Amino acid sequence: MVLFKTKISFGQIALGLILAGAILLFYWPALVSLANSLTGNEDYSFGLLLPLVSAYLIYLKWPKLRRHHWQPSWMGLAVIFLGFGIYVLGDLAAAFYFPPFSFIVVLTGLLWLAGGWALVWELAFPLFLLFFMIPLPAMVMKTLTLPLQMISSKLASGMLQVIGIPVLRQGNVLDLGVRQLQVVDACSGLRYILSLSALGLIYCYFYQRSLWKAAILLICIIPAAILANALRVAAMALFPALQEGFWHSFSGWLIFVVVFALLALVNWLLDYLKPPVSPPEEDAGVATAGAAETPAAPRPSYTPYLLATLVLVLVAGQIALRVARAPAVPLLQSLDNFPLQLGAYQGRRTYLDRAMATAVGADAYLEADYTSPESEPVSLWIAYFESQSQKVEGRVHSPLMCLTGGGWHILESRIEEVAPGLPARYLLMEQGGSRMVVYYWYIEQGRWLASEYSSRLFMGWNGLIKRRNDAALVRLITPAGGDVAQTRERLTAFARLLVPVLPKFIQE
Repeated sequence: MVLFKTKISFGQIALGLILAGAILLFYWPALVSLANSLTGNEDYSFGLLLPLVSAYLIYLKWPKLRRHHWQPSWMGLAVIFLGFGIYVLGDLAAAFYFPPFSFIVVLTGLLWLAGGWALVWELAFPLFLLFFMIPLPAMVMKTLTLPLQMISSKLASGMLQVIGIPVLRQGNVLDLGVRQLQVVDACSGLRYILSLSALGLIYCYFYQRSLWKAAILLICIIPAAILANALRVAAMALFPALQEGFWHSFSGWLIFVVVFALLALVNWLLDYLKPPVSPPEEDAGVATAGAAETPAAPRPSYTPYLLATLVLVLVAGQIALRVARAPAVPLLQSLDNFPLQLGAYQGRRTYLDRAMATAVGADAYLEADYTSPESEPVSLWIAYFESQSQKVEGRVHSPLMCLTGGGWHILESRIEEVAPGLPARYLLMEQGGSRMVVYYWYIEQGRWLASEYSSRLFMGWNGLIKRRNDAALVRLITPAGGDVAQTRERLTAFARLLVPVLPKFIQE
């Protein structure tokens, strides 16, 4: 083994500090936004601790890192370039989670540059752990939350019935006769699954290095967290004092203790059934290795690597900032000119108050109620965004998120065609005994899209190709009578009235 003399000059240190400052300056808005998101989101507040855990793991490895003499690699530049590309794609797609992801990729590239793949592999787990502090997309969270709410409600209802407590479950509402308990999003158990998964990874890192055993432990976390959360919901139904205040927080903390104890128990059983093989001592032979070492040779200078990386960061950073900001594409004409007479429907426009309009963040919007003597009224909402950004108030909001956040429950959901080649998301929703039918879709450069995921992908791709990420949201709502099929036909007929009108306002 060849050892290299470690001698880093003052100039190299200065270059390294300038490089670190340039990267931090570029990602500072994204990191501040991430920190604000973590502090304001109880589901992900644990993410604030993960950088500290990663730093501690690196501290534990520091003696080994200092002892080894790493070889720099130009491959790190390619990884850094990839990180900036991810940033551009995320900005064009108005995806909040892309910039933090990009930052971790750039960190990986810097490590690769400093010590090659060997250094990246040595620090792979502390880097991987950082990904768990990036919140999942809101649509993914909602997609996971809804079924978990139902599962927790069913399990809690079953637990109460087992101990002889009569309970009637309606969706995610438990009716005990004397009181009702609604299993809201926060009680779905998802926050426990997310935080316990990160905790389980850290636990496996320290106490279980066998890959198949670690996989079993991590898989066990999900059903254990769901069962523990259902038990907590059942307890809240029995004891109203657990629904708020200290006891509510304490019962949540107790779930972590119970699941973590179960994790330790399963780990002990796995090691008991299949005892681990003691790994060889990491430092074995270090004392005798010196005799076989070849004469020390000078380490390759870091100066060209640092200079090249600094140039890449400065140039690619400026390019990324320019490319990621798609120019604004205005409407062909103002929505004030939108026709209020559509077929047999006569419309009446309404306006949002200033605070709500600011929260929506649209560059232009239309809210109008259309009535007809022969049918139920239809509410039309159009929100247009000339250019979307990563700010929440500067991008399209999913009606699915807004409506469910307002207390409406989804009875049916699917994608249908309101006209050939023109898809829309169909929702049948209920709240307090009232039902309504909803159609909504996105229009991006003339294309109708009914899925939030396809909308984001198309927006990012189109932003790179056409330098456009403008988009419009169109939403229709009408009360659902006894015949839902007839209500859908009526709303479909109204949507077809919009087909020749929308292109007169929204650019293709």
